[in-house]
Amino acid sequence: MTVKAIVFDCFGVLVTSARKALVHKYPKFKEQIDDIMHQADYGLLSSRQQLSDMLADLLGISNDEVNLYFWNASVRDETVINWAKDVKSLGTYKTGLLSNVGAQTFEKFFGPSQQKELFDQVVLSYDVGIAKPDVAIFELISQKLGVEPSECVMIDDTPLNIEAAINAGMQGVRFISLGQASDELSLLLGQDRA
Repeated sequence: MTVKAIVFDCFGVLVTSARKALVHKYPKFKEQIDDIMHQADYGLLSSRQQLSDMLADLLGISNDEVNLYFWNASVRDETVINWAKDVKSLGTYKTGLLSNVGAQTFEKFFGPSQQKELFDQVVLSYDVGIAKPDVAIFELISQKLGVEPSECVMIDDTPLNIEAAINAGMQGVRFISLGQASDELSLLLGQDRA
């Protein structure tokens, strides 16, 4: 089927993944860190401060250290963001963003005008109470984009999320590097390079 929409993940694709950096620094707390992050993703934590406090308590570090090792570890990857802009500027495909993210986090990286510039639709897990890899969130983004899941390509760094996107009927590109993802997307789109 023809591709009509390309959906980007945020953390691990457009923005570096602070969760991965934190798990790398504190590997023995991986399960607990993941649990706290899932609570944030589902909107069960009311603020960024609540998330910081929980991480600080778990790891036995100060909130300043949480800022250093977690909040400051996530940075925009401008090269990948420019690629997303290029994809949108083709005018051929609708673009979406689908991210597992807690309250007050996404806006740090993309303000309202930047969201409109890059994406036709944005679905954030804490807003909808559904998180990847739940198939329902992939169906929701395709619905908001006005296309069938089979007409979407999901670009995500997590294999489990790519598998879930495929289970929802989408095509998937696992993001490892910009060159690799761009080449794979181009192959799916039948182009020289997207």
